[in-house]
Amino acid sequence: MRAVSACLVLALVGSTQATEPSERVKKQLKSDNYSVAWEAPDAYDPGATLEIGYGSGHGFNLGWVRFLPGKDGVDVLSIQFGEGRHPYESKWPPDRAPVAVKKARLKTDAYAELLRDLAVVEAATLKAAKLGNSFTTSSNDFWVYARLTADKKALFDQEWAGYWGSISEVKFAKPQASAALAREAIKGLDFKDHSLTADERAWASEKFVRDWKNFKDLEAHWWVRERYIVTIGVVGDAAALPVLRDILGGDPKKRDVYHAINAITRITKKDVREKPVEEMDVEKTRRKVLEMLRDAK
Repeated sequence: MRAVSACLVLALVGSTQATEPSERVKKQLKSDNYSVAWEAPDAYDPGATLEIGYGSGHGFNLGWVRFLPGKDGVDVLSIQFGEGRHPYESKWPPDRAPVAVKKARLKTDAYAELLRDLAVVEAATLKAAKLGNSFTTSSNDFWVYARLTADKKALFDQEWAGYWGSISEVKFAKPQASAALAREAIKGLDFKDHSLTADERAWASEKFVRDWKNFKDLEAHWWVRERYIVTIGVVGDAAALPVLRDILGGDPKKRDVYHAINAITRITKKDVREKPVEEMDVEKTRRKVLEMLRDAK
């Protein structure tokens, strides 16, 4: 009995010891702007679902990637908004929805390795360096996101948007590292064009609703919000409509409302917009959309 107890104690002690991070993790969490203390990582459920996100404000792009473990592998769903730079002279941006949906398969062992790296990132303690007057800033505005869930419970939830800066790096280092590690893990996979299933559209709408609640009032996320709205119009379902309807109540001079009108049109497949769309009277058109949504109930 004592031998069994001793083994149990040793096992528990061993599970709380910090492990040596992989070179991949060390590379991602290395900076003169903060120090890192490697703490004991959790052992994540290999059946947990991972979401990552990333985007460049000036790069006119934004991506969602979901890792869904299944039998004999992990389905990797990629949803990519990639508009590129397109100057326009109309009242509103042209009604383009450049969203590409692709899917690939990741090996179970590779996913388990990725989860171990992400656990080390999440467990690490970062401490900002004392930069004094030597800090730097940049015009590079970007967004990074990583969320792991099991049994509808978030194991970690990392997210940040803004401009790169030496002072702020300690804040975005973890989500940036997690997103980078996940993207590295799927580099080279054979992604193929994919038609979304009903379950995948339901997931996309659930994600949109959840994320919108978190950053709808955050100033640095203005371009992230716009691209979320355009994206959900392509990949979402009716579950996204309540939030899109709420967005219609915003300032009609802001593009969120214009994009929401277009997204609702795509989801419902009912078009009450004025033509040409890019010159529409948003205040007038959103009233028509609201009436259409009420009539559809």
